[in-house]
Amino acid sequence: MNELIYKILLAALVIAMNFIRLYYQKRYKTSHAVTEAEIAPKREKRMTILMFFALAVPGMMWLFTGWLSFGQFGLHDGVRIAGFVVGVYSMWWFYRIHRTLGDNWSPVLEIRREHTLITDGPYRYVRHPMYSDMMLWLVSFTLITANWFYALTISTGLAIMLIVRIPDEERLMMERFGEPYRAYMKRTKRLIPGVF
Repeated sequence: MNELIYKILLAALVIAMNFIRLYYQKRYKTSHAVTEAEIAPKREKRMTILMFFALAVPGMMWLFTGWLSFGQFGLHDGVRIAGFVVGVYSMWWFYRIHRTLGDNWSPVLEIRREHTLITDGPYRYVRHPMYSDMMLWLVSFTLITANWFYALTISTGLAIMLIVRIPDEERLMMERFGEPYRAYMKRTKRLIPGVF
């Protein structure tokens, strides 16, 4: 199959992802919620920059240049199309997670005055479905692009973000919600239902 088709499929997923995120970021900026606690604002900005360089920059290089051609590896067309299907599913979850969080969603680690503990929808299965969904992006984008270098950049950025963010996020939630959050932690896994 023509490589242009895979570029179009990846671009469609990236556009969907950004459309969802921009909508909720606009909503975040216009809500009247007051922040009560925020963890490491400077570090959060660095995490955003890290993910931009791990996900967006190599993605744009793969889409619009031949600079990452050294990382191409052979994959059957059916596997690459399956990667797109995984991507469509992950974008549906991405939307559903944002919708479930509503005004609780924030691009940074913070607790807002109106913050509520969400344990339904995608949060019924794992405590951090947004990060689980990003792991699906890794699978999807790797299969679509069939590029090991892009897979390496995404997985490195994602691993750093998960290692740094999850402990801080859980500490913040325990401070805010106490025993209900501890009980929630006992009945759910962090990222993979029933596993981890």
